[in-house]
Amino acid sequence: MDMHDMSAEVTAADTAAEVATDAAASDPANRTQKKASQTCATCRARKVRCDGRRDVCQNCERLGFTCSFQDKSSPHPDSDSITSFSLPRRRVRLACINCHSRKARCSGETPKCARCQAQGIDCVYRPTKRSGGVNGTAIVTGNNSHSTSQQAGATDSEHESVTSEPPEKRVMLRRDENGSHHGHGLPDNNQRHDLSGPSIPRRLTNDAYGPSSSSAYVSLEADCHRRFKFPDEALILKAFNNYFRHVHHVPVLSFIHRASLMQRYHAGMMDKALLLAIVGITSLLTDLGPGTREYGNRCVDECQQMIYQDLENPSTLKIQALVLIMKHRMLSRRFTGAFMLAAIGARFAYALRLNYENPSLCFLARESRRRLMWAFCTIDSGINGGYSDFTLLPPESMHIQLPCNERNFEFDLPQVTEFLRPIPTKPFPDDVGSLLLHVRLLWMRSRVLYCTKNVLAMSDSELTQLPELVKVLADELRNFHEFLPASFKFSDSNLQLRAYSPRLCVFIMIHVWWRQCHCDLFRIILPGIKESLSRSAVDRLDPQFVAMCAQQCYEHAIGMSDIFRSILALDGGLPVTDLDLAVCAYQCARVLYSIYHTRGVEYQLSADDIVERAQRCLAVAKAMNHVPAGAAVVNDLENLIARGFAPNTPSGPGSPNLVSRQTLFRHNPVYQMQIVDDTEVANMPIPSPLNHAGVPSPYGTSVHTPNSNATPVLSHPRPPGMSMSAEMVLGDQNMPKPNLPPVVPPDGLDNNNAFEGAMDGFDFNFESFGNTGLDAGPWFSNDWLNNDFPQMTV
Repeated sequence: MDMHDMSAEVTAADTAAEVATDAAASDPANRTQKKASQTCATCRARKVRCDGRRDVCQNCERLGFTCSFQDKSSPHPDSDSITSFSLPRRRVRLACINCHSRKARCSGETPKCARCQAQGIDCVYRPTKRSGGVNGTAIVTGNNSHSTSQQAGATDSEHESVTSEPPEKRVMLRRDENGSHHGHGLPDNNQRHDLSGPSIPRRLTNDAYGPSSSSAYVSLEADCHRRFKFPDEALILKAFNNYFRHVHHVPVLSFIHRASLMQRYHAGMMDKALLLAIVGITSLLTDLGPGTREYGNRCVDECQQMIYQDLENPSTLKIQALVLIMKHRMLSRRFTGAFMLAAIGARFAYALRLNYENPSLCFLARESRRRLMWAFCTIDSGINGGYSDFTLLPPESMHIQLPCNERNFEFDLPQVTEFLRPIPTKPFPDDVGSLLLHVRLLWMRSRVLYCTKNVLAMSDSELTQLPELVKVLADELRNFHEFLPASFKFSDSNLQLRAYSPRLCVFIMIHVWWRQCHCDLFRIILPGIKESLSRSAVDRLDPQFVAMCAQQCYEHAIGMSDIFRSILALDGGLPVTDLDLAVCAYQCARVLYSIYHTRGVEYQLSADDIVERAQRCLAVAKAMNHVPAGAAVVNDLENLIARGFAPNTPSGPGSPNLVSRQTLFRHNPVYQMQIVDDTEVANMPIPSPLNHAGVPSPYGTSVHTPNSNATPVLSHPRPPGMSMSAEMVLGDQNMPKPNLPPVVPPDGLDNNNAFEGAMDGFDFNFESFGNTGLDAGPWFSNDWLNNDFPQMTV
């Protein structure tokens, strides 16, 4: 055998051996047993150590996961079973802005995550590269989602890139041409605060507006593309600071207790509507930064819409917000809105029985409600203009004490104060509150206006009683001034002592209103002045009475201008005041010009002196020039000064008297309402006090001059010399209840808060306090379906 054959045999043998080996390896019977896996598919996917315990490993048992060892039929899971396992996602792809800023766990749910839902705040997600493109915007806040295209030429694919994005990635933002984000409809020039930021502070609650209103209040603009952005925390805190430093001392805005408000805010219980109202009124009266004035207007609009959407659930918080809204509307020269909102607020107040004392509440809560109701009553007396038809809160319905001293309200020191009736017959105590004096004085003015309006409808026989009616009101005003403590009487010394005090505003307004009440009362004999008698009627009056009225009107107008001179000389300047100061300044100048025309020679008046005093009035009125209503008063006063010495011709079409009279009417909210009536109606008739005895009066008596057969019930001893006719002006058939003892405040400020009971809603059970005999039964019965309506005693 040669070498070639031997090599071939060896090669064949090796090949046969390899084939036999491969065949043996491929035989399952000869395959080596593989070691069982000690890691389940779940632990392998989670990349954690597995103990390999059968049936279920310890990790899966502890976490509640499905363990692959539970599958008895497949003890050795293959790769398919591992890849098919779906591990629960422990972190969401995108956290909302609120949770992200607080570094809190976000559930990523839409339209609201669990945390935002629990805290009652809006949930907003940041934009992504797909949703935040230039060609479109996607919006998700609360329960509302909205997608828009900002360019008309956007393609379908561009729309798809926005709308196909999952909801949790859409946000309430837009981009400008430079790619920066801004809010819709808000100024973006040098903003100090993030007015367009979508995040909402955590210290808010929306429980007062029901479960379905949290999504509705976010966007209520007429333009659906403009979305309201809630103020950021920096702006909120600045608004709070400005409100309590500069605005809270305005008499009709002093019903909020600062410590209680801040306590609720930091506890996350702040009411959204009230917060927006505070931001709105503060931005109008103070400077919160560039663009905040317009933003404040939107806050007030948003607050109003929130209340509209939840009218069925009245609360004290809503009334507080309504009072702030009404004041904002009046300062913005939107008197029609304030006039209509007053009706809603009055219905809320009566439904909650806020016109009665509630002994179950702590002192702070009771005092806050008193201040709220008296502020509302004061605004109502200014809105109704002396017309009983427009009166919503007549004084005889207020069965609550007058406000206490400001210090006692601030530091929670219970104090028992007097009621509005009876009229005081002794000096006020030294610790009397400024707000109490302000409320009582404006109540006197409302009665003066009601009296002067009824005087215009008096017949010749009734005019003989006019001097007696005027004397009663004049004596009451004089007694008010005499009963003031020495520290409350006006002097340059007392004014300087309050130059840097928050009580400066109310101190000024007390004395300005006292002067204005006299001008309102005595100007009925001045021709060309609002609420003045005709010349023929004045000629039929006693000349001495006419001369006395003119003299008193002149002296008090001069006295008011002297007050203006003193406050203009203050080092700190004028504080933030109400529109009433500008209106009183205008009327003071108008009276001075009228006196100059009619009795300038008799009083030896000079034109230079009248112009100088009118300029003082103008300087004071300009303190409110930053609000629309104040600017209108300033404009009218400037026109009055420009034409002040025009000839005083008889009133007629186009005469100066008629023009000035119409100008003065515009400052009355009743005459500034924009109400359209298609019917042909003459001027508003004023019923005569004698011929319309059945017309109810808002002051506890149906008429000023009683019928001969009427026997009034005297609510207090009649002063000597006062006739029965004059007493009817002051009479009140519904006497207030005796003073209730102060409630012992509970321990701790948490339980003694001015917002106690503020979330309480309407309850048909009126017998809890202030029992008036109302029965809840007829409200739920179907008696109103019958033709014979039963008489219900109220």
